[in-house]
Amino acid sequence: MITRTFTFEGDDTCKQDWIFTLEEGPDGLVVRDLEITDREERRGCTGHPPTIVALVRGRTVDSIDVDALSGAVCGRDVACGQALAICLRRLAEEKPGGQGGGER
Repeated sequence: MITRTFTFEGDDTCKQDWIFTLEEGPDGLVVRDLEITDREERRGCTGHPPTIVALVRGRTVDSIDVDALSGAVCGRDVACGQALAICLRRLAEEKPGGQGGGER
C-alpha cells in the first residue's frame, strides 16, 4: 500500500489534506481509501467528503473523469471536485508512464 498526501494551503478551499491510500493493481493505481480533512478555520460541507470517498474507493486513478471534476464549482475558489482533480492529475504524473497536467 502507498500513502500519498496532498495539502492545500491558503484560503482557496475549505478542505486541507487529501490523504490517499493506494495499491498497484493489474489495471493501474487503485484508490483503496481517501481521507479528506477540513481546515481548522474554515469548515466546509459535511456531505462532500464521504460522497467523494464512496465514488473513488476501489477505482483506478485513470478511470476517474478529472475533466468533469475540474468543472465543479462552489463558493470557494477551489471546489472539492477541482481539488480531487488536482490530486488525481498529480498521482497520474507520478506513476511511470502517467499522463495529465499539473495545476498546482
